[in-house]
Amino acid sequence: MFSEQQIARLLDLGNLACQKGMVKEARTIIGGVLALRPDFAPALIGMAFTHVVVDDFEGALAILDKVLAASPNDSDALAMLGLAHMLAGRRDEAEQAFARIPQDAAAADLARVIMEGA
Repeated sequence: MFSEQQIARLLDLGNLACQKGMVKEARTIIGGVLALRPDFAPALIGMAFTHVVVDDFEGALAILDKVLAASPNDSDALAMLGLAHMLAGRRDEAEQAFARIPQDAAAADLARVIMEGA
């Protein structure tokens, strides 16, 4: 079995692969984590990111809906939801998602940066 630290590193690798344009590899890594923990929010959010980077916003939203159904106040999921909406050209929905992020959460900083850049 993998330790929490090993799982975190796998997700880091998956996210890095995604950022480098290696979406297939990212999905393989993150999918491996999800095989161990099917409802693990950080892995689901990472998988949603793999959809955002290839403009599959509906795919990302479907995954994020699952995360937010289980944890409606998940700051990272709300930030990814806002990002997906913003990139899909749905500013109002993005603002609504970002507004739900507690201001003391790290994800709130990301939301502010995205909204300022838009």
